[in-house]
Amino acid sequence: MQLLTLFALLGLLGSTLSKDAQPRFCKRRARDATGTCTRAENTLRFTYDPETGKCDQYWHSGCRQIRSKMNSFDNYTQCMRVCNSTSICLKRPEKFTGLIPIHKTFVFDLNTMKCEKKKSLRKPSIGDGYNRFKTEKDCNNTCVPNLVLIVKSFN
Repeated sequence: MQLLTLFALLGLLGSTLSKDAQPRFCKRRARDATGTCTRAENTLRFTYDPETGKCDQYWHSGCRQIRSKMNSFDNYTQCMRVCNSTSICLKRPEKFTGLIPIHKTFVFDLNTMKCEKKKSLRKPSIGDGYNRFKTEKDCNNTCVPNLVLIVKSFN
């Protein structure tokens, strides 16, 4: 009976203990800056938006020091790997290996942070979990960071 209880608890805690579990600080919302600092320069950083599931750019006002356990990252890839590690935006687009690419798709390029049109042998609607979209708008809405606001601190 105790063994059964142990297995039940491990099953319930499994997602919390997994390596893909999202840190709590990824759920903290960025707040608008309430003023400016004369001693600090604004820096471009990334923050995770739990509503959209993607990381957005923002200008950090520099008024407060950024701590390691904040929803604030140096770059898009770091932000997504920490807060949404299973995102299709992090997947490398498939290399085309067929003879005749016949389907137009859009893929997200991590280096440029833009969606690019590509030709593929597969329809964009086939195969969940691929960095492949039917439209540029779908790709942009899913992956491309927005410039959101000037931030002073986090909730």
